[in-house]
Amino acid sequence: MTQIQPLKGLKVLDLTLLPPGGYCTVQLADLGAEVIRVESPAQAGQPSLVIGQVALSRGKRSITLDQRHARANEVLMRLAKSADVLVENAKPGSMAARGFGWPQAQIAAPRLIWCSISGFGQDGPNAEWAGHDLSYLGHSGLMSALNPSLPWHPGAMISVPLGAMAAVSAILAALLERGKTGRGCQVDISLSEASTWLLAGAPGALKDGFGGITATPDRRLYQCGDGRFVTVAAAEPRTWGALCEGLGAPDLAEKRGLKGEEAQAVADRLSAIFATRPAAEWVAKLGPLGAAVNAVNAGADILSDPHIVARGGVVEVAGQPTPANPIRLINADGARTGSALDAPPVVGQHTDEVLGAAGFSPDEIAGLRAEKVI
Repeated sequence: MTQIQPLKGLKVLDLTLLPPGGYCTVQLADLGAEVIRVESPAQAGQPSLVIGQVALSRGKRSITLDQRHARANEVLMRLAKSADVLVENAKPGSMAARGFGWPQAQIAAPRLIWCSISGFGQDGPNAEWAGHDLSYLGHSGLMSALNPSLPWHPGAMISVPLGAMAAVSAILAALLERGKTGRGCQVDISLSEASTWLLAGAPGALKDGFGGITATPDRRLYQCGDGRFVTVAAAEPRTWGALCEGLGAPDLAEKRGLKGEEAQAVADRLSAIFATRPAAEWVAKLGPLGAAVNAVNAGADILSDPHIVARGGVVEVAGQPTPANPIRLINADGARTGSALDAPPVVGQHTDEVLGAAGFSPDEIAGLRAEKVI
């Protein structure tokens, strides 16, 4: 089936080496953009990976450039003139200080969209502070909202992919704006602010703090007979009724919303029922009834989940299972967007081709290689 590639023809320079940039640019590659990673010549010939992650590196091209070399800015500027978007996650102000940043690029390449992804944004007291996903989760207020029982932290990155998705949205908006004005702009993405934004759906979180949602019989995890857990989110009369009916306990349908010891008695009874069958059996029985019950998947469970399999939620790249692009566009002919399945390139694989397309002559490329610029 023909794929929709809405960003086909868009050229993106990826100067990032870390997950914030990787999450952002792999989304752009999935949507058809030509993503060119700029990497160190010292890594030439090795797989081009974002900290070892095939999932964040697929579908891209790779060139080498020693950005510490005296001629690096000259090469970057010429590449920028032929690009539509540049994505970087350098320390705010550091690239401009080296002679190639947004202030210089906006003059030499006025149509360029310059996307800066950083922990705390391009200005403010914390702009130059070091940090990682954990730093931004704590600063944003999201960590305590997810689990007020501190000390606690999640086992997976949250602020990084959130910020990257915000960057993708901002880049697309900036491209639309450029279509009206003819000029590019700088996109300023803060990973901490992206995390705080999630609290928009938590009433009172920015005033009184978010104390979390108390587990009740109709909203909690239950362990099943095989040791796996299911989520129950039957908070409405309809879903609660379907749950009770499906569990063979219709008398509990009138006992939604109880508190204290009465609520615990209901939860204990449901726990005993769930413990009689494996999780998959309960999900297969209760899901179609509208009882808002799903399995808690972990690891390889995702690969065999019937819904994920049917939707193609996991694809294989270079022999590794990889999460598919969650953005899906489907046109009237049934064509849809997909995921870039090309294995990550080796570092420097496309250097000559990309530089040639940017206007460098074979002699210039040979000279840059002799000077160890590329």
